[in-house]
Amino acid sequence: SYLISTSIKMAIGRKRPVVEDLPHLMATPTGLSFPSSHSSSSFAAARAYGTLLPAGPLYLAASAMAFSRLYLGVHYPSDIAAGVALGSLLGTLGR
Repeated sequence: SYLISTSIKMAIGRKRPVVEDLPHLMATPTGLSFPSSHSSSSFAAARAYGTLLPAGPLYLAASAMAFSRLYLGVHYPSDIAAGVALGSLLGTLGR
């Protein structure tokens, strides 16, 4: 999931959000934003392991990870949505 989302991120090249006078709350390895690799990896894991472990807590943790990226100011909502969709698809394939 990480490899695929990072490849897409490099191909699209969308810059991370910038709000004047409001710095990001964390450092990031690249200045690229779309899709969110944290969201895609989290949802891929939740989807893949959802049949082995209780799915509710897995999806709750994946959702918390995805929304934390918005709180930290390092992604747009569409980055998160694309990461969730990509991760869910890859997690299904990984089952």
